[in-house]
Amino acid sequence: MKLRYKIIWFAVTPLVMALISIAFTVYYRTELLERQQRDFITRIYRDNKDIELKNYSTLAEQSIAHLYSSRGIDTAAMDEAKTILRSLNYGPDGYFFLFDLQGTFLMHPRQPELVGQNLWHIRDTNGDPSIQRLISRAREGGGLVDYMWQKPTNNNDLHVPKRAYVFVLENWGWVLGTGVYLDDISSSIEKLDKQASRNIFDTMLWIVAISFLSVITIFIGLMRNLNERTKADEKLELANDDLKIINKKLSSANEELNELTRNIINVQDKERRNIAFDLHDGVTGALGAIKMQIEMDIASLPNNDQNKPAISSFQSVVKRLKDAIDELRRVMYGIYPIDREYLSLVEALTRIAINTTRVGIPTDLNVVSKNDGLITTMSGNVLVLVAQEAFANIVTHAKKKGASQAWMRIKENSSCIKLTIRNNGNGFNKASISRGIGLRSMKARLESVEGKFYLRSTPLGTVVFAKVPRSYFKD
Repeated sequence: MKLRYKIIWFAVTPLVMALISIAFTVYYRTELLERQQRDFITRIYRDNKDIELKNYSTLAEQSIAHLYSSRGIDTAAMDEAKTILRSLNYGPDGYFFLFDLQGTFLMHPRQPELVGQNLWHIRDTNGDPSIQRLISRAREGGGLVDYMWQKPTNNNDLHVPKRAYVFVLENWGWVLGTGVYLDDISSSIEKLDKQASRNIFDTMLWIVAISFLSVITIFIGLMRNLNERTKADEKLELANDDLKIINKKLSSANEELNELTRNIINVQDKERRNIAFDLHDGVTGALGAIKMQIEMDIASLPNNDQNKPAISSFQSVVKRLKDAIDELRRVMYGIYPIDREYLSLVEALTRIAINTTRVGIPTDLNVVSKNDGLITTMSGNVLVLVAQEAFANIVTHAKKKGASQAWMRIKENSSCIKLTIRNNGNGFNKASISRGIGLRSMKARLESVEGKFYLRSTPLGTVVFAKVPRSYFKD
């Protein structure tokens, strides 16, 4: 894969994966919250209906109490009680019913054809003996029973869930009950589910739109900068061809080669700076906007027990976004070049050591050199670039391998200048990363000034060694 495509891949892929992960988490947690709300509403609805049924039953018992307690077993009193109970209606499907302890209906205001029928052995659509269960619960002191029964206002034979409260009038041998049909709950829950689905769809649509715009913006910015890099590479190829011809004819071509290499470094620095700016303004900004939106959504949720799981999940997403933003900032640190033309060699290396310490790898710098002038030579630039690349690798890779300390030593003698960088990580397999861009870049830069590059990695740590001839430090 070419470098330009690798840059696009490694810039866009983390953003896309993060957005997909966020979208999945939001979708899953929203679905979970919707189910919890549905269960909560259903439970509250049933509890309210239970209270209503008990209150209605108490009202019915009190309405015939003067007949039941004062006149004993009296046919006229019992008929009068039936008349009173038949008239106690509440709502289109709210009524009271009566049957004796053998299962024979004595009164039913909505289905008078049942009066006089013995339904002891009748079973509902679930196969349960409805009348037997009602009588059994009434004998136990009264209570609630769930069963299936025909709803009068449906004008059909379809049975729907019903919840009834029954109790026994012992003196008369009656079972008095009333109930509510629960199909209204299903209708309300279905409406709630449709509304929740619309909300989830709208949320996913917003996430997709933001993700699409973010990826397109980053892609266009990277392509613009990479096109400039391609043009610079094309010019470099032509210049290299010309230099090969000139080197064969002129022994003084060294100066032109050094000048061209300086230009290449400047172009690369410009590209590194542009890519760092694009990552900062594009990916970091997009992730920050999403993080802020989720934090606002968290703040808008009521802080109650029902919402605690969703709030906890969203806070976890915010933490993952913060970690992603921090990781992008570390990547930008490794990409962004140091302004070498205004710093001496020692100052530039000191800056690198300070920056590495700031990102969590304390770095000691030992200077055994008298070269305090500005880095105006090719070899000085090379040593700074090698150091910057080496410490970028320490921050990106060695830190994950347990590195907690780094050391850098610059030493000058009469023949060369040596740069040594080491860390205390667990090392790596040298063969597995021998084709890495960073290592090849460091080696190529040193070869351009006849320098030497050496790498050693063991479980005790990794050492990078660079050496440049002393003559190349003369302007």
